[in-house]
Amino acid sequence: MHCTVQKHRPGAFRVACLLLGSLAAACSGEGPAPLEGSAFDVERYDLRGEFDWERGRLVATLGLTLSIAGDGPRVVVLDSAVAEVKEVRRKDGGALPHELDPAREALAVDLSSVPEASRGEPIALEIDYEALSGDALRAVPARKGDPVAVRAVYTISEPLGASRWMPCHNAPSDRAVFSVAMRVDGGESLIANGDLVADEDLGASGRLVRYETAYPLPPYLMAFAIGDFEVERGAKGDLPIAVWHRRGLPGDHGKMVDEIARAIGRFEELLVPYPFEKYALVLLPDFSVGGVEHASISFQREERSTEPALASDLLLTTHELAHQWFGDLVTVETWDDLWIKEGMATLLEQEGVRAYTDESGAGTLNGDELGPRAGDAVRDPSLAPDEKYTSGPYGRAAWLLTQIRSLTGEDAFWSALRGVLAERRFGTIGTDALLDAFAPALGPEALARARRAASAKALPSLAVEPAPSGGAFVTLRDPDGALVAPLELAWVSVDGAARVQALAPGERVEVAPARPSELLVVDPLDRHPEWAFLGTERDLEAYAAALAPRRVPSDPEAVSRFLEVGGAHQLAALQGGLPAGLAPEQLESFLEDLDGEAARAVALAAACDAASAPGLDAKVRGAWSSVLAGLFAGAPHSYGLDYVDSYAACSAVVSPEELFAEDWALLRAGLAYGGVSDARLQYLSKFRLSPDAALRTWGPVALASSSVRARVVAIRHLATYVDGLDQAALPAWRDFFAGVLGVTDVSDVLAADLRAVVASAAPTAAGNEAALAGLTRVLRAPAARSVHPGAVCAAFVLTGGDEQAFRRFAAALDGADLTDRAAALLRSPSDCR
Repeated sequence: MHCTVQKHRPGAFRVACLLLGSLAAACSGEGPAPLEGSAFDVERYDLRGEFDWERGRLVATLGLTLSIAGDGPRVVVLDSAVAEVKEVRRKDGGALPHELDPAREALAVDLSSVPEASRGEPIALEIDYEALSGDALRAVPARKGDPVAVRAVYTISEPLGASRWMPCHNAPSDRAVFSVAMRVDGGESLIANGDLVADEDLGASGRLVRYETAYPLPPYLMAFAIGDFEVERGAKGDLPIAVWHRRGLPGDHGKMVDEIARAIGRFEELLVPYPFEKYALVLLPDFSVGGVEHASISFQREERSTEPALASDLLLTTHELAHQWFGDLVTVETWDDLWIKEGMATLLEQEGVRAYTDESGAGTLNGDELGPRAGDAVRDPSLAPDEKYTSGPYGRAAWLLTQIRSLTGEDAFWSALRGVLAERRFGTIGTDALLDAFAPALGPEALARARRAASAKALPSLAVEPAPSGGAFVTLRDPDGALVAPLELAWVSVDGAARVQALAPGERVEVAPARPSELLVVDPLDRHPEWAFLGTERDLEAYAAALAPRRVPSDPEAVSRFLEVGGAHQLAALQGGLPAGLAPEQLESFLEDLDGEAARAVALAAACDAASAPGLDAKVRGAWSSVLAGLFAGAPHSYGLDYVDSYAACSAVVSPEELFAEDWALLRAGLAYGGVSDARLQYLSKFRLSPDAALRTWGPVALASSSVRARVVAIRHLATYVDGLDQAALPAWRDFFAGVLGVTDVSDVLAADLRAVVASAAPTAAGNEAALAGLTRVLRAPAARSVHPGAVCAAFVLTGGDEQAFRRFAAALDGADLTDRAAALLRSPSDCR
């Protein structure tokens, strides 16, 4: 899973508050003492039902096969936050006493009358129930302002959401076979885990579609989605691969199928063969997180999953795909072990895109791509399951694993993981067991450091001071023991010889070249996110002044060595500028020799800075202009665009208006029928037009494009102009952003627009009257519920501290169907964050 999930209240796993007999007394401590529920294991879930769009409910019958273990009361307590349980009965038998406790989100079932219960034999139950749509069962209607007017309903269960749409034993360690059969309308389809085993025509009532797994899963990995989907199909050998998306959704879906097949091949080289019967990527609207993995299917956000040429899309896709091995084939024992699946997926996502980052095979370990934050531990038992989704189980866990990888070596690292997958296939693993798998290659001392690092919260830090030599004095500190592998620096001479310096914690080391031509390579194995160790502005500035320039070749002879250090080091260095003395006519060949698309995209931005430098000879500037115009007119280095803030500096030497005249004309027409891909729009958004031209060009895209993603790109791009606008120009921009609030209920568009509305706000409520009216409409739109909290907080900003104005705004929402969070913020807007 990628990104933070919505919070869910944990249900009681094993303890019932069930008063047998009346089954009606409240759990208040009065009357007979409550009984503890029995330990049990679920073997099968068989779900059959349909979604009632008029009432916003799943109406279903759940077949449940379970076994009770041990002695004690024959009561099982299922996790359940469904709206209503109508009946619980033995399959083909009579009704059973039961009680649904909404406060504890639990369903207790009395099985004392069932003979199999006392014998520990399988018991087949059926539960008739209804579940409300919400965060875990998301129902998205055909929305106002959505160019793809297709509804969809789907599940989001990790970590504890499954019990909101199905009574279950909601523990990651309890795996069971799953089947789901849903009645769908004639034009709609169902996608779920497992094989498609039935598709029955019901005539005017639609179709009954059923999927079933041949393997057990925990409830959080069980999933289904219903909608009018188009399917782009492909294969890797005998393995079917598909991208499912709402009918009419733009995107390069065929290329995404190809990228998935390539990434599966890479993961199979490193791990074991792909373990399931199919792989389907399902793109969904109004998705609250980036993506969620389920066995054989991953659900991902439309706005981030349609353009495999972009790093953001491809990394999300490879991350969720990687979970098919870690998280799905082998599940975590408890939520405290979340880091195992998320850390492995974060490490593997970079392996899935290595073709774009490490073309020479120089061997980057991708440490520079990891994102740990101070205060987040890899494993933190103090946090509730839904609070664990910090950088700890993601970037920090991947960093721990990467350090282990660098110490064990490639063969031992991947061999240990293959052993885990083989030995625990369709089972679970915990923290100690995973770290123990590396013990033979790590040795006792390094293993002890790894265990300590799993609990560390502080990050290492680098204190940097200028040195008289022109280098710097560097002191490494590691207060919590987060370092498992050492942090090293290498100085590479023009003849290729390397001089390595190790930074030991607590030691003050002078870092300086022995000769001016030496090239600095920070962390040559690329196993650390060393940028995260520069925690203070002072240290960051000293590093940028004294050390970062040493990463870029200072003379032409060092360029050949620079082209051998690998894409990760090239990318880091080029963010500080081009090699000294690189002539305009050398740029194209220099770009070709770089080791990755990100480095090439960043090098172009650095070339613009060089070409627009003040005092540059006019002839040289002209040469740069000619070269850059030719390069920008060609195919962009799309994968690297996420690493480039802007190509705005290029406007001093090339004319975006002339270079992309045909594109701008299409944008000004609104792109209602396409014509410019979303990946191309990302590229165009890196260039700057004059404010007036920008609003005329991107405004129609924001309002009329056939792509939701294009509308979001347009709004985000326009918002970057707000800070630099003349006061006289602001009202027109303010009116534009306020106008967007009136024409769409699409959450992605509204989320981008809310930020723009706030950024362009007038200082008083009276000046923001149009935007406040738009926010009122949004808060009265049920289809826009995802952004209701953000809309309330935007209104709080727009009323400018005027309490009466905010009270009038709140009063206008009387009777509106708000989310609980939005209603709470309306009562206490100071809680907005």
